[in-house]
Amino acid sequence: MKKYCLYIGLVALGLALQSCEDFLTQLPNGQQTTANFYTNADECKAAVMGCYALTDQDDWWKIDRTRMFGDAGSDDAWKGNSIAGDQREFGDFSRFFWLPNNEWFDNRYTFIFQAIGNCNAALVGVEKAPIDATLKQQLLGELKFLRAYNYFELVKGYGGVPLVLTPVSPSQALTIQRSSAADCYAQIIKDLQDAAAALPEKAARPSIEKGRATKGAANAYLAKAYLFTEQWALSQQAAEQVINSAQYNLNDEFSYVWNVNNHNGNESIFELNYSANQTFNLGTALTVVMRSRADNGWGFNTPTSNLEQAFGNDPRRKWTIIKQGDNVGPKTASFDYSSYDTKPSENESGRISRKMFVPLADRPANEREHSPLNRIEMRYPDLLLIHAEASQRLGQDSKALTSLNLVRARANRLQPGTVLPRTSGGAQLLADIWLERRLELAMEGHRYYDLVRQKRLVQVMQAFNTSQRTNTDQYDGGKVKDQISEKNNLFPIPTPQIQLSGGVVTQNPGY
Repeated sequence: MKKYCLYIGLVALGLALQSCEDFLTQLPNGQQTTANFYTNADECKAAVMGCYALTDQDDWWKIDRTRMFGDAGSDDAWKGNSIAGDQREFGDFSRFFWLPNNEWFDNRYTFIFQAIGNCNAALVGVEKAPIDATLKQQLLGELKFLRAYNYFELVKGYGGVPLVLTPVSPSQALTIQRSSAADCYAQIIKDLQDAAAALPEKAARPSIEKGRATKGAANAYLAKAYLFTEQWALSQQAAEQVINSAQYNLNDEFSYVWNVNNHNGNESIFELNYSANQTFNLGTALTVVMRSRADNGWGFNTPTSNLEQAFGNDPRRKWTIIKQGDNVGPKTASFDYSSYDTKPSENESGRISRKMFVPLADRPANEREHSPLNRIEMRYPDLLLIHAEASQRLGQDSKALTSLNLVRARANRLQPGTVLPRTSGGAQLLADIWLERRLELAMEGHRYYDLVRQKRLVQVMQAFNTSQRTNTDQYDGGKVKDQISEKNNLFPIPTPQIQLSGGVVTQNPGY
């Protein structure tokens, strides 16, 4: 192997020493373009995998960090890192002081649209490719799922956005107006319906394809899209297709869900797959971004005491929040994990998220952009609670309770007698379902978007602020999110997008 590497190195050096004139007068042997790329199955598969990659990007500041919006834009989390000049714009976000020139909004908008553009180009290329018809339909289904997923991420934050379904030139892109949120959701639903018809079930995927889109993922996101658009019967129907498929169930232990050894587990419906590969940025940065600064982290997106108090004696608290002094592992020569230090002097809440916490033994040497902890975007409890909410809205309380109590029963197994079945009905049952979503899915990026679609963001945040003013918690008591208003039900359209379009793309109300 060493001889082979030496030979390659000598060849490379020899090429580098050729005269510039000789090099520049050589014609290129070939050039890869979209016109000559989609010629076989391997190229089509590679294009699809590229769309998965762009859905997550390759650096923390592109899309990865904005996955914290769903926590910090709610009563569940603070900016976290209390160093005033460190990611100040994320601190502004957490307080609801939202300005259209905040780069976090622009990066999220820009890179999600880049992912959508990649899907559009691949859809055209794969459609024309001379490959097996069955494989073609499956690849097209994956691409439509990914396009729907990315549009869903845009619309639930920004509202209606430009609806681009074919490849366009940069100049053409600047002329496309925003579509309505309703039209965007209609396209999301259409893409997901097409994907569900074309994709295999999870169990039919060979092990090498685990983590790629499935029929269950498409139907689960359909259930969610129908929930966001208040189409309760269709949401229930799509959720029941997933439930009745018997492809998913709850892990026996809630404590094992977010574990580096549980990738694409039995309750995972769709997750972003990561690798600790040290050559390329194939992992997430969030495990570093959200970990204590005393434990080689950056300290962002820290849980509030309000969230901790919402758990009461629910044992899921332990597996959701690490609080100052908690025991999360053995003491080492460099850090005492048996009495965890969240570094309160640089942490707004004296807490960090346990779901994004990777034990020392599982951390790669170079963790940033290389962490192997997968990001679960949709898991079975989320789907069950979607089914519960849709059923309650239809007046079918019995069905709602069945799905709700499946989630609670698993939590109760952590400590029997602490999470008892619900027996409520009507408005109280809906409140119980919403609370269950908060507890079960805490720190997974859902809370802000849930509060907006439930039409109670401002109400909940005002109650949070009132409670915080008398909160005696030693870490975050007295702190508030003082800029909340109705305009925060949507993110601002980034200023650069409006400027680039010459005003064709318009701003959301209040900004």
